[in-house]
Amino acid sequence: MLSLSRNVIALLTAYLLGAIPFSYIITRWRTGLDIRQVGEGNVGARNVAHVVGMKWGTLAAILDALKGLAAYLLASALDVPLSVLLLCGFAAVIGHDFSIFLHWQGGKGVAVSLGFLLGLLPYSTLAGLGVFGLAHLLLRDFNRSVVIGIAAVIFLPLAFGYGPWMTAYALILFVSLSIKKIIDLPHERRVWAEHGWQGTARPGWYKEHEQNRGEDQPSPAGLH
Repeated sequence: MLSLSRNVIALLTAYLLGAIPFSYIITRWRTGLDIRQVGEGNVGARNVAHVVGMKWGTLAAILDALKGLAAYLLASALDVPLSVLLLCGFAAVIGHDFSIFLHWQGGKGVAVSLGFLLGLLPYSTLAGLGVFGLAHLLLRDFNRSVVIGIAAVIFLPLAFGYGPWMTAYALILFVSLSIKKIIDLPHERRVWAEHGWQGTARPGWYKEHEQNRGEDQPSPAGLH
């Protein structure tokens, strides 16, 4: 019974940690805007960076990653079985994606996943983040760099001796994020068409033929 209670506590706490909507909180605090209704419509750090500012987007990314790391550390402290520990990673992502505090809306969970993997697979995850940084430095393309970085995070555990099952776990974790992206795509396209980012940056799904944003489009900062 005690073991079952620890498992339930770990999973529930992981969900609640993931559900804390830092991107929504920061955007509402700094601008009064609802992050779900501006930019790309995603409750995520990149949207915060474009709508509120880069330093606030960076803060949102760090806080989201800390949610995942905290979920790992708590589950480890509770000494739950490995199967439950791994499920806590999914619970944190589900909390971020379907937050009880945002009426079951949320982001994708990339930073949360990376935070959890940072606890579970620290060396390969740090190396994967390094690959992302190098790719972005060379390519100057955020979307392509993210794809390369995620691929590195998924497959580098093999090089660090963690075993193929950890690579499989990371792969399933990130595949779940792509499913959430498909679910959110209609909403994101609708919000983007009305209040997309200023400048040249585009979401990963954006295609030039989908939209021709006019010069008279209102900026997010003017939407209250």
